[in-house]
Amino acid sequence: MKKLLQRHLNYRLLRTEQEGFTDFYPWTTYHGENQLELPTDGFGVWYINGMINYHRSIRLGLSHYMGSVERARNLLHKGNEERLFSGKNVNNWKGYKTWLHIVFNKSLFVFGLGLEENETFLRWLLIERIKYFKRFPERKHKGWYINKRSDNGTDQGKKFFLERVGFEVIEVDDYADIYENIWR
Repeated sequence: MKKLLQRHLNYRLLRTEQEGFTDFYPWTTYHGENQLELPTDGFGVWYINGMINYHRSIRLGLSHYMGSVERARNLLHKGNEERLFSGKNVNNWKGYKTWLHIVFNKSLFVFGLGLEENETFLRWLLIERIKYFKRFPERKHKGWYINKRSDNGTDQGKKFFLERVGFEVIEVDDYADIYENIWR
């Protein structure tokens, strides 16, 4: 039986904000050791593609991904000074209590995501992230994408995309190397 990271670390289910919670988009919900005021205040296990605790949140296809794009676009771009791309009040934009705040304000270490072509939401989000960093270069953060080495290597199209949105692609022989050495 696979041991999930949050179970291994004995993390609790927590939220950065109760107001406006929806089980369809539980973007303020995470597993963690401590209650966080902002997602960037500490470590948590966040769920970009949904959570088993909220089965309606699980993203399975293009319609689901496009719904996530629309919700995120409203948080990022709608409004005046309360939108992320306005450059003002970056710690008080509409999505600052969601995992989206991490995407635009921290370096990212991504593994366990296939990031296939049909995952339009994640690809769109990484494009928005690099556009944000180009507009505000002083806020730029690094990104690493960990991929299991295969006989053919990392798909060249995926590698090209990731490098263009600011990620370094790192290949490992086995994901167990990451799980077993995560805190070393």
